Order: sequence, then C-alpha cells, then structure tokens
Amino acid sequence: MTRELPHPHPPRLAAWLVALFTSAAQAESILGDLHEEFFDIVSKAGIASARRWYWRQSAETIAHLASAGFRVAPWSLAGVVLLGFLLRRFDFQLPEWIIVAILRAQRPYSNLHYGFYVWLVTYGIPIVGVIQTVLIGCIVAAFAKGREIVATTTLSIVSPFAFLLHFLLVGGHWSNSIFIFPWRFLIIQVENLVGLVIGGVLVREFRSVVARRFSRTSP
Repeated sequence: MTRELPHPHPPRLAAWLVALFTSAAQAESILGDLHEEFFDIVSKAGIASARRWYWRQSAETIAHLASAGFRVAPWSLAGVVLLGFLLRRFDFQLPEWIIVAILRAQRPYSNLHYGFYVWLVTYGIPIVGVIQTVLIGCIVAAFAKGREIVATTTLSIVSPFAFLLHFLLVGGHWSNSIFIFPWRFLIIQVENLVGLVIGGVLVREFRSVVARRFSRTSP
C-alpha cells in the first residue's frame, strides 16, 4: 500500500504578510496569482524551489505594494502618519501620569500591598504604554483604509527619529535623559514599533473578516 504524500501548500506566513499589505478587494486576486505560479513551480522543480520562489516573490510584492501606497496617495498617507505622530506626541507621558495618579490615590507607602505598587511602577507604565500605542495604531489604520500596515509601519519607523530630533532641539531635560538612560528610550521605541504595527494588523484583519462575510452573504 503506497503512502499518500502531503499536498504542498505555499508558506502560510508569507501569504499572510502579502495579504496584510493588500486591500481586501485585491488580496484574493494577488494571492491567487502567487499560488498558481507556486503550484506550477512545484510540478517542475519541486516544493523546496517553489517555497524559496514564493518567499522571494512575496518580499518583492510587499515592497511593490508598500511603494504603491505612497505613489497613489502620498499626501493622504502623510496626513495619516502625521496624525499618528501628533497622538504619540501629546500622549507620550500619559502612561506615567496614569500610574502616578493611581499611586497617589492609593497611598502605597501606608498600604499593605506595597509589592503590588512596586510592580505597578516597574511594569505598569510599559504595559499601559503598549496598550496606548496599539490604540493609536488602530486609529491610524482606521484612517488608512487599504494601506493600514503601510501607514502604521511608516509611523513606527519615522517616530523614533522625529522624537529624538524634537528632544535634542527643544526637549530640555528630556534630551539629557536620552543620553543618561538610553535603554529607556530604546524600550519606548520598541513599544512604539510593536504596538503601532499590532494596531494596524488588528484593523486590517477586522476589515478582512468583514469583507469575507459580506462576500459570502451577498448574492
């Protein structure tokens, strides 16, 4: 009895990344073309070669889609990125303010739950910062329909340089703190990168689910 070989399929991660950078209307056709070529290469050169080709083609497709997002409507994309930067600028210290307000209201030094407040100061501010950044990423992505990941990724790349320039020019004690505590600045920027992109992914996936359900129910 012969053993049935598993059916080859394109790399799921690569396909998912391509889908993130496409609009819901284009995703099916673009992925369909990639999958068709993938199976053709499988039949001619084997699955290993087909997978390598798929990853290369996915990277090229993502780069093309990202650059197209700037070419099609550069000013609207720039406006959305500016909106996200302003939100990050004005809410930069919000997590710290929230934690400090909680500590002052609860008076931790006279409370038995001192360990919890130490944890809150140590980890609470970064956690609130990530949540805040995810929400900003969702807002930016909501205004960048069809280019959610391009907008949030651009914002996450531009923000560190913009903040650093701002602190160096007008930040006063903030600019000094960057050099005294560079790790804090790096942690904030990692939060910024991860949170913004997660926000974009959440909005993009939500829109994809809605589009698929609508296409199934429409006559």
